[in-house]
Amino acid sequence: MKPAIHRLIVAAALLGALHIACADEAKPQMLPQVSAVPDIDFAKHPPLGAPAISPDGKYIALSVHNTANGEDTHQLAVLHLPDLKYVSRLDMVAKFLPIDITWVDNHRLVLATGKETGFAEAPRATGDILAVDIDGKHKRLLYSDTSRGSGLGSTHLLQLPVGFGSISGRPDRANGHFYLTVYPAPESGGQDAQANKTLIFDVDSMSGNATEIGSINADGYAFVVHDGIARYAYGEDNDLKEHTFYRAGVDQDWKELPTSTVGKHFEPQAISPDGKHLYSLGNPTGGPDEFAVSNLDGSDRKVLASNPRVSIARVFWTPAPHTPFAAVASDGKPVFTYFEDNQYAAALKSLNAKFSDHTVTFSDMSQDGSQIIVGAASDRDPGTYALFDSKTNNLRPLYQVMPWMKSDQLAERKPFWFKASSGTGLGGYITLPPHRVEKNLPTVFIAHGGPMGPQDAWAVGLTWEAMEAQWLATRGYAVVQVNYRGSGGRGKNFEDSGKLQMGTGMMQDMLDGLKWAEDQGYVDKNRVCIYGASYGGYTAYFQPVYAPQGTFKCSVAIAGVSDIRVQANRSDTRKSRSGRNFLREAWGMDDPKYIEANSAIDHVDKFNVPVLIVHGEDDPRVPIQNAKEMRDALQKAGKPFEYMARPKEGHGFFKEQNNVDRYTMTEAFLLKYLGPGAPVAN
Repeated sequence: MKPAIHRLIVAAALLGALHIACADEAKPQMLPQVSAVPDIDFAKHPPLGAPAISPDGKYIALSVHNTANGEDTHQLAVLHLPDLKYVSRLDMVAKFLPIDITWVDNHRLVLATGKETGFAEAPRATGDILAVDIDGKHKRLLYSDTSRGSGLGSTHLLQLPVGFGSISGRPDRANGHFYLTVYPAPESGGQDAQANKTLIFDVDSMSGNATEIGSINADGYAFVVHDGIARYAYGEDNDLKEHTFYRAGVDQDWKELPTSTVGKHFEPQAISPDGKHLYSLGNPTGGPDEFAVSNLDGSDRKVLASNPRVSIARVFWTPAPHTPFAAVASDGKPVFTYFEDNQYAAALKSLNAKFSDHTVTFSDMSQDGSQIIVGAASDRDPGTYALFDSKTNNLRPLYQVMPWMKSDQLAERKPFWFKASSGTGLGGYITLPPHRVEKNLPTVFIAHGGPMGPQDAWAVGLTWEAMEAQWLATRGYAVVQVNYRGSGGRGKNFEDSGKLQMGTGMMQDMLDGLKWAEDQGYVDKNRVCIYGASYGGYTAYFQPVYAPQGTFKCSVAIAGVSDIRVQANRSDTRKSRSGRNFLREAWGMDDPKYIEANSAIDHVDKFNVPVLIVHGEDDPRVPIQNAKEMRDALQKAGKPFEYMARPKEGHGFFKEQNNVDRYTMTEAFLLKYLGPGAPVAN
């Protein structure tokens, strides 16, 4: 490892120690003199990724990010525990980073490669799978389409189908093997071409030898493996209909579980250690997802954890033989349910009680459960990792995700619930500028992207929008966010309710949430801006058309859709049959009247606020033509706008300097049209 990287890890560990040690200290009674957090602090990428612990609990592996001279590089680093001494590093090819890092035994790892994308997206997996020893030796390319004949590749690679590879776990007892799911490429061309097959293999990470343990004649499915055999296969077909299949053994045929048994939504998670029961997430009626146990065919279902408003987001499991002991739901702040009384439940409950201003989770654990990687995050902490010894109950800090962020300079994010004009209860968050009077504040409404599936969350490190809200709050602006109809985290019915509501029902849900914040006295209704990226950028284009005159004073549209026709004809979403069906069901792609009614480009005459347009020139998801057409139409109509585009940027900006430039331009734009942020209270 380069010395700079080592110093960074040690510094992060020391800051993490300080952060946790101070967690229980009383807050100062006098408000400090606050200066705005520098733009670069929000633009910088986290230097260290999430850690994966080795089966014996002696090492962690993680991704390391460096920026020098405007260029980004990544490494896979292996560190010794608990002292975080460097063991090895593996340099990645430029613009690629390690993802899905998985220990297959105490001395060997497999990893997938991801490619840098915009700020609004997670790294895009490339489908390539690598293996390497902890000392950096015996590198092996185990799956790749682009490098199938390279000298680095395993000879067994040529025996696997051409397609896309994904790491799907490993055997309960680490033995050097892992599970590889392959999504084959179609054999024929054309936009409707598909492979109609998904396969899963048990792969020896050293030799590359692969043994098929399951396949199904369907695209893009996931598997549940039990005792080394794929027993469940589930997913959506190209018509966006869900299916779940089960088989009793490797020599048995797949049988679909009937809708009459599993209902509207059903995701198998694991088979019980005795092989007699199935754990699953879902809800037969389409409401918020519940965690349940049932017979193997889905019958005789018993709910273990549920929440009336939101879905169970995550389940926590003991070491093998795996049994669940807790679950969490994001009801404003995360809420835990404990359904087993064991040492792991007791430890998780105790840690959440001790650090009550955070959400504490178990990120990973050693094979015997004695060493646990603990993750903690909050509305003011992007993430802190520590090592917990379950035998001694000792908690040792490791590092912070963004150690330069100081919690006392960041803002509180308050969850809220309200009844929308539709009669539906909706949730959201208001981020109030720190050390200001919480009344009559200039306000920015941020609409999250997606729109169907993603959701706003409490912890600052979970979404781009939450970090953006913090940047705005440190500038003195309150930020309102609403999980409008179609958002994720509330079940299938709620998500489906967003179809064909992009420019109508979703818009009204946002306005209802803004009205709630105004009624509470937080918002100066004469100083409100609409803001967002991706679908949020669509919102920033369309709310000035939809909302009553005077609702907003300005708009910031980042990577936004201005013309649904561009999405239908040029977006990478249209490249798959399921993607086209999504555009049809959600965006009305085949309905010219709907497209015209819901495309801001067709209503420029009604556009009534100045807009800042921000877009990456190489955006495959929302092509740059959206920004160019809207710019030209506004210019022709004599409407005020500002424009910022950057080359070699995709769906949102990735480069730190480009984001600093974006922040600088945005702050000046808000000052011009919304006025200054609220001053610090005396």
